[in-house]
Amino acid sequence: MRLSEAGDLLALISAYDNRHVSEEVSAAWYDLLHPYMLAEAKHAVKKHFNDSTEYLMPAHLVRILKAERKARLAKVGTIVSGRADMTDTATELATTKALTKAVASGALTPEQYDDYQKGETPWSTYRRGILALRGAA
Repeated sequence: MRLSEAGDLLALISAYDNRHVSEEVSAAWYDLLHPYMLAEAKHAVKKHFNDSTEYLMPAHLVRILKAERKARLAKVGTIVSGRADMTDTATELATTKALTKAVASGALTPEQYDDYQKGETPWSTYRRGILALRGAA
């Protein structure tokens, strides 16, 4: 998440609870939520307000985000690089890290991960294809 996106997230939160949002507040929330994608953070905000009457704090979102990432990773199991990315140890490790992040955040579905594993396309190329499809949608 970028700093400007933290402001977008807080605008959504403010729509639910009428809180005052400033640049300082956005920066503080960004400091805690920057590892997450805006789409998944917005989903967590909606989940919180759907399930709770508590005043929303970053810890509520982090708890929801961690639980959902853990559940996404559990659906896939052990994540490994595909054959096309097993050219050297550094590439294999970097690809495994990128795949883990993509699956955890929901950017890569379990079905897409399986498709990547069955193919001969390097992750960088496969990822560009997914992003292009999202842009077309």
